[in-house]
Amino acid sequence: MSTATQLEGAAEVTDGAPRPHPNVSGDLPTLFRAAPMFRRVLAGYDRFQVDTYVQWAEDELATAEREREHLLDRCLQTRTALDEARQLLDHSAGGGELLRLSERIGSMLAAAADQAQGMTAEAEELRAAARAEAEELRALAADELARARAGARETAAAATARAETLLVVVGRTLDAADRIRTDAVAEAERRAAGARTVERRAAERAAELVEQAAAEVARGRLQGRAEVLDMLATGREERRRADAEAAAHRDRLDRQATERRAALLADVAALERRREELAAEVERVARTVPAGPADPPAATTGRLLDRLRRARPPRAGTA
Repeated sequence: MSTATQLEGAAEVTDGAPRPHPNVSGDLPTLFRAAPMFRRVLAGYDRFQVDTYVQWAEDELATAEREREHLLDRCLQTRTALDEARQLLDHSAGGGELLRLSERIGSMLAAAADQAQGMTAEAEELRAAARAEAEELRALAADELARARAGARETAAAATARAETLLVVVGRTLDAADRIRTDAVAEAERRAAGARTVERRAAERAAELVEQAAAEVARGRLQGRAEVLDMLATGREERRRADAEAAAHRDRLDRQATERRAALLADVAALERRREELAAEVERVARTVPAGPADPPAATTGRLLDRLRRARPPRAGTA
């Protein structure tokens, strides 16, 4: 087989299969029809799709580079064949046949050089377009990432301010509950002291009546045993009534203190439920905040939860 035939075969087939030429005018722009379409995530593009597209563009650039290397190799092979043809022209006996062979080889070399130059230009255009689109996508991704981080910082700041406000409200509520419980205990103690005073006075009054009865008995012994017994009965009745009044008053004070204590325990339980709701709301707000580079909302939320636990009101059994 002659050198010209080998060159023609190399121009049509490479590695046993036809090599497709890169479609510079349509591959990149028409891959996603009008333009690359990515799913938006947090007011931005899907990072996986962007990375996939950039990887595809880099693969296309690598393919174009390999195509250019292949064309350069073919050009070198053609030049080598041209040198061999020139040597044949210098040493061959058939001048006319060799001259025609030289013209044919020159035409093949010119066509191969033109084709190589065109493919190289197309490959450069493809590489430039892919690089420009990749840079644009990287810039868009960086811009979207910056906006997402700014929004996350604003959300974290708002959540922190709201948690601080809720903590202040909880502290005030707990202080009010402590004051109410202290006032209730003091009121119960005052009423118990009053009941004890009434009971003591009743006992003193009964003792005075007994003494008066004894004195009357001593002075009025002549009035008869019936009158003395009547006075003793009167004294016992008055003492019984005094004891009954003191017991009734004491029971009334005990009921009032019990009702007041039950109301206070209900208020404390309501405040405890409110504290747990506020703690749950703080944790829920913290979970909705995206984690940033330094993650300041997580530390702030931990401090707020610790303050809520330390501000927990006393149990009802200790009141």
